[in-house]
Amino acid sequence: MVLRYIITLLIGIIFIDNSAAQDIPIGTWRDHLPYSDGVSVTKNGNLVYCAANSAIFIYDEEDSSIEKLNLVNGLSDIGINKIKHVPSNNRVVVAYKNGNLDIILEDKTIYNLSFIKNSSSIGNKTINHIEVVNEFAYLSTGLGIIVLNTDKLEIADTYNYTSSGNIITNAVTFDNVNIYAASDNGVYFADKNSLNLSDFNTWNIIPELGNLKYNGIVFFGNQLFASYDDPAWQADTLFTKNAGVWEKFPATFTPKNITGLSISNNRLIEIADQTLMIYDNLLNFIEQIWYINSQSNLNASEAIIDDNNYWIADGNYGLLKKSDNFNTEIILPNGPSNSSAFNMDLIEEELWSVSGAYNSFKTANLVSHKSEGNWIDMPINISDANGNTAFDMIAVAINPNNPSNAYIGSWGSGLYEYNNNQITAIYNAQNSSLDSTFFGSTIVASLAFDENNNLWITSSSSQINMKTPSNTWYKFSFPGLISGGITSTLIIDDNNRKWIGLKDRKSIIVFDDNETLDNPNDDQTILLTQTTNEIPGVNLNSMAKDLDGEIWIGTDEGIAVFYNPSEVLNQTIKAERIYIQQDGQTQILLEREVITTIAIDGANRKWIGTQTSGVFLMSEDGTEEVEHFTTENSPLFSNNILDIVINHKTGEIFFGTEKGLVSYKGTATEADDDFNDVFVYPNPVREDYTGTIAIRGLVEDTDVRITDVSGNIVYQTKSLGGQAIWDGNDMHGNRVQTGVYLLFNASQGGDKKYAAKILFIH
Repeated sequence: MVLRYIITLLIGIIFIDNSAAQDIPIGTWRDHLPYSDGVSVTKNGNLVYCAANSAIFIYDEEDSSIEKLNLVNGLSDIGINKIKHVPSNNRVVVAYKNGNLDIILEDKTIYNLSFIKNSSSIGNKTINHIEVVNEFAYLSTGLGIIVLNTDKLEIADTYNYTSSGNIITNAVTFDNVNIYAASDNGVYFADKNSLNLSDFNTWNIIPELGNLKYNGIVFFGNQLFASYDDPAWQADTLFTKNAGVWEKFPATFTPKNITGLSISNNRLIEIADQTLMIYDNLLNFIEQIWYINSQSNLNASEAIIDDNNYWIADGNYGLLKKSDNFNTEIILPNGPSNSSAFNMDLIEEELWSVSGAYNSFKTANLVSHKSEGNWIDMPINISDANGNTAFDMIAVAINPNNPSNAYIGSWGSGLYEYNNNQITAIYNAQNSSLDSTFFGSTIVASLAFDENNNLWITSSSSQINMKTPSNTWYKFSFPGLISGGITSTLIIDDNNRKWIGLKDRKSIIVFDDNETLDNPNDDQTILLTQTTNEIPGVNLNSMAKDLDGEIWIGTDEGIAVFYNPSEVLNQTIKAERIYIQQDGQTQILLEREVITTIAIDGANRKWIGTQTSGVFLMSEDGTEEVEHFTTENSPLFSNNILDIVINHKTGEIFFGTEKGLVSYKGTATEADDDFNDVFVYPNPVREDYTGTIAIRGLVEDTDVRITDVSGNIVYQTKSLGGQAIWDGNDMHGNRVQTGVYLLFNASQGGDKKYAAKILFIH
């Protein structure tokens, strides 16, 4: 009776923290992928499958719900090229650019076939087109035509139709007699009933069409159509075989840049640059689709037609449901505008990401912003102060005193200030202390706020600029110290000194303005080099300040640490290597890895991103490997890590890769100063929950003791930063029983204490 009363009372006073409503369980992953870059579309009854480059989403016409499928929750890969529904068994074929295949079964189970991807055959393995006949899917690849039996989930045959070996096949179709292959070197055909289609001698080229590139072929209205992909701009041609003669069709309506042909609901669809041309089965022109709600231009990758609507995979807007040019519904899951996360910054629930690179001249989808769990729709293209298209956004910094205020740096277009997601100022050499290059561009390489809320900005040369909150600008140069060099990173240490890492000079400039901005006479500067300070490697890629104030640097030859940075201006300090024991041998930590980024979690552990080996989580001193995530053992999208940022309140770690942004719920959070914001989740722990339980909002090194209501200790642990974790088992490894459990938390010295409750339900 007493236990029942306690449980009832606890249910009545369970604390619900809305800030944790979007938490994921510890040890789990979630994607942050763009879904706007639609590449392929197919339909199975009321379910419309739209593939973006990185993932798939499924739209249900009946209830308008959207389900996402990606590498985190079931797909086997990233980089999709085509998807196709198989009517005979209601399965969906997912084809990747690397030749990998997933088959989505009717019950949503996903079956992987990696035969093509893992094949030792030399050639382009991209699957360019899928033609379905009964249970067979004919895959057009650079290895020829590969026939997939979707019933048996196996490769049934492979057709190499030229004597020269592999040839890039762009599309396949059938008429009443033949099978046809549109390739980079002409259109080939063979008797579809031949018993030896794998023998190239069975095949012949259509001589009238020549050895040219054809990117599409269909049989429709008793005629064969082939689209010629002319290398010249706006010079493509649609050919048709009419009464045995090949001719242009019809020249009046043919677009100039054809990207593909398809048949849907007894209609011929000609897919072209910013337009769709639709013909009926008598080859009468029906309609041209080119607008999205009569405003934006279409960017169609693929389209299908049902009785009422056009369903279009659009490269800018994901999935379009169109009835005509004036009525369009944009169907799109929430996500960032770009898959690349070159540089990120995160404060509280505000995450900003930029997708540029050094001298890439990349312009589209430059900036993404996630606020309180939702991605904001940011402008696709951005202009500089002179009205020219901006490019190469490579640096971002959020104002720590005002998270709605952020700054974006461009490698050529200057500094952009955002307020409430709108650009409110653009700074360049004409209106600030920033410099212009010889070509007139304004380069911003890295950004950081200091303890006084001043924004520090570096360029590609050996100088640093500072912008105060009142918009006063200062410029500091280092003549004679070093000339040029690409700035890879900028950090500010515990003494408010600026550490400027020069990527290609394996050097670091340390600058101290002595808190007197208007008096340059007391400024101090020193250059740390490979020779004097033992900075390893050829390229210095990253720097991070840990919770003890130590400076960790990442190079193309691993990790090194400046353990006493406060003495950098007083004595020669060395970048010291970390020695670890591995396989009975003493080795230098990650000596053969190219380190791309370093982030410090709430327990002072080091999250280290590499160029080819994924992510390492190392202990506080770097001597113990806690985790190692790669594409082989985790949902990590790529082993090339561009940046890592951490939500120190929730413990979620965001990994920016070349193929997309993904996050992982870690075990450590930032320690609090007191116990005013302790939160236990999940609470209650229900019968179907088997994951980790977290006690968050603790002080550093909190001693956590968990007891039953009788005071018997069932578990004891210490916090990692501000969070302790519990697997729900007692100290003997047995799952605790239904009931209320008390959590007693005490600081290291015992001067701060806090008690909480958690309910288990079985």
